[in-house]
Amino acid sequence: MLIQRNVLLVAGAVVLVAVVLLVSNLASRITFLTAQVAELEVRGEALTTQLATYERSLCESYAVMKSDSLKRFTLTSAGYERTYQVHTPANYDPSVRYPVVINFDGIDGSGSQMRAYSGLDALPAIAVYPDSLMGKQGFTAWQGAPYSLEGDYDVEFVKAILGLLPSQYCVDQTQVFAVGMSNGGAFATIVGCKLGDQIRAVASVSGAYYSTCEREERTPSYLVFHSAEDNRVPFNGWPARKLPQIPRWVDEQAKDRDCETKLPAVKTGSATSYNWQDCADGSMLRLVVVRKQGHGWLSVPNGPKEPKQSTAQYIWEFFRDSVNYS
Repeated sequence: MLIQRNVLLVAGAVVLVAVVLLVSNLASRITFLTAQVAELEVRGEALTTQLATYERSLCESYAVMKSDSLKRFTLTSAGYERTYQVHTPANYDPSVRYPVVINFDGIDGSGSQMRAYSGLDALPAIAVYPDSLMGKQGFTAWQGAPYSLEGDYDVEFVKAILGLLPSQYCVDQTQVFAVGMSNGGAFATIVGCKLGDQIRAVASVSGAYYSTCEREERTPSYLVFHSAEDNRVPFNGWPARKLPQIPRWVDEQAKDRDCETKLPAVKTGSATSYNWQDCADGSMLRLVVVRKQGHGWLSVPNGPKEPKQSTAQYIWEFFRDSVNYS
């Protein structure tokens, strides 16, 4: 018995020594790995600083634009000569990367007209105003409508603009947004659908959603404005013209995004907001239904105790929320 006890004691001592050595080795390894992680963090911070310095010098190397200035550009895309204008924000700093808001006017419109009524120049972003082509019925129109030309020529035009813009301005390519009104509003959603890897969020005002689109990339957030009294693109649809009911169209967007949460409706003055959250790709979806307004660039709801806010400002807040939410 004494021999067995001594054997057990020796075995226990050996195990204890082995455990102590193992713990000691683990502690040394952890210390070493911690030092390695700290060194990598320092190197990462240094690389981030170097990259920021490089990007700053890169932007400054070609930046000749002034604050609150407008420049017109021409390019050839899909066989058409296309034009667009770019506006810089107030206090534009050529070494700072700015968000981009690309804007589409309605039928028989232009970038200049969109710029005149939308107030989007006031945003702290680089605003782009493309011009649409002549459609089938003697007025300009964006693709997706029965009166526009057929094909993806307008999507290709937008791709070309987004490809050139970083060589002309200091832009943040992770924060590109699209805004449109009427036919332009519907086209903005097509751009968001087909260029979801480049477009972060879309705002459509009084959109005429003739066409559907199977998304090819990530899903951007959508903000949809519509008036219950719209007489050109009726809120309850127009089957003869193949215009869908707005609530049904938005519900389809929610299903396409696999949105899990529909929040209770929020009433503000003569408007009601419906919000969906927990959607695919971290996207958001919002429908704002206003009353006592017709078809066009709608005014946003303002509560009795809230400061007055422009539609452009409301859209911009949604865009900022879409970045922070995702």
